Amino acid sequence: MIIILGLCQKLLTVPNTKPAPSVRLFGRVPQRPPPPPVNSTESPASLSHHSTTDDVSSRNSFTYHRHWDVNCPVLFAGDSVAVRDTAESLARERARNNGSLPVPSDVEVRQWTQDCKAFRSGARYPTHPMSTDEAKFPIAYTIITHTTSAQVERLLRAIYQPQNIYCIHPDLNSPHDFHRAIRGIASCFPNVFIASKLEEVQYAGFTRLRADLNCMNDLIGPQAAGFDWRYLINLCGQDFPLKTNLEIVRQLQFYNGTNDVKSIVPYYVKERWTSFHHIIKNGKVTQTKFRKTPPPHNFTVYNGNAYFAGTRQFIEYALKDRHALDLLEWSKDTYSPDENFWSTLHRAPGAPGGFPVSSSRPGHAFRFVKWENGSKPDCLYGTIVRLVCIFAIDYLQYLSAAPNLFANKFHYSFDPVTIQCLEEQLDFRSTHPLESNHLPKFPTEHMKRP
Repeated sequence: MIIILGLCQKLLTVPNTKPAPSVRLFGRVPQRPPPPPVNSTESPASLSHHSTTDDVSSRNSFTYHRHWDVNCPVLFAGDSVAVRDTAESLARERARNNGSLPVPSDVEVRQWTQDCKAFRSGARYPTHPMSTDEAKFPIAYTIITHTTSAQVERLLRAIYQPQNIYCIHPDLNSPHDFHRAIRGIASCFPNVFIASKLEEVQYAGFTRLRADLNCMNDLIGPQAAGFDWRYLINLCGQDFPLKTNLEIVRQLQFYNGTNDVKSIVPYYVKERWTSFHHIIKNGKVTQTKFRKTPPPHNFTVYNGNAYFAGTRQFIEYALKDRHALDLLEWSKDTYSPDENFWSTLHRAPGAPGGFPVSSSRPGHAFRFVKWENGSKPDCLYGTIVRLVCIFAIDYLQYLSAAPNLFANKFHYSFDPVTIQCLEEQLDFRSTHPLESNHLPKFPTEHMKRP
């Protein structure tokens, strides 16, 4: 089922706003109708949608995803009136739709992929590497996901390159239609596949880590034959890139064989995550009164993040080294082992690409997360879920200047405009690679190996 939402019907209109300065790092592909000039009389925050099927020059095809008629350069510039009016317009539409905006259903996404050639063409997936540097530096991705196949498709399209390889792990507990949609997407690409073993992913449980490991095993096995990837990046379905593939390659090249893994000494609360035996009780990972034995091989346990960028050698070390496998076995009854396993291995003596000393350095480059009590700008128009900000358009200005490769979290049904504007910015820089030379503080140097 193709989503057609009416011919240029106006859904939301807000008053005109004052002009805002232009932004160097944003533009649109030349074939696409240009955005209104910043000093135009058309409201930068005016929200409507297009559904004309001939306007598909952007990789974000209007045929598949609703296109919001907003002036993204003004939003990237942080114009307070435009941001406020657009956010309020989105809030009113969410209120009219029981708190969330309509997104393509899993059934609809599955139907998109009934004709793979039309789907790849209509959504403007790249068919060849955009540069020699990118062709020579393939990347492997894992995507752990459980909901909203339309958002997973937008994420895949934003990071897709034919020289890369992608393993998607849909949660075994997810609905049948979701699995069919994800498998339909994967079936349309020779370098996208579903993990050979699926897990019922438990929040903060061992199965979350095992889902990544299952994909990683596939990525060094026969399913990834012919893809000599250099780095692996693991993502979840609510992540979104802040950098183009070329820019990601440049950052990984700059690491010079170093992993980007957050690794710090755990504070008291998180120290208990690995000091006590945990069980699943009433659907939650629960601490018992029983202390664990010390970790094997005199490992010092560190804390960090479940998401990282690691060299192929580091991934193979984690999957094959006897000490690493013993640590994995020991981690099974800890709380949120994915936040301890990688950070501990990264600091282990002899770990490929690791740092034996603290790598808790400001500006951890891989992934930006806005925590509720973090020091970054407030989550003004977003919402907080499990202490994490769900981004809204007020964060576009910050995200466009951030040195990080990815950000989390985005919810398609909460604020699709933020995702759309990031897509258009990335599309422009992908087709105008010289613009990447003007990115502030990029590539970031803090993780570079001497």
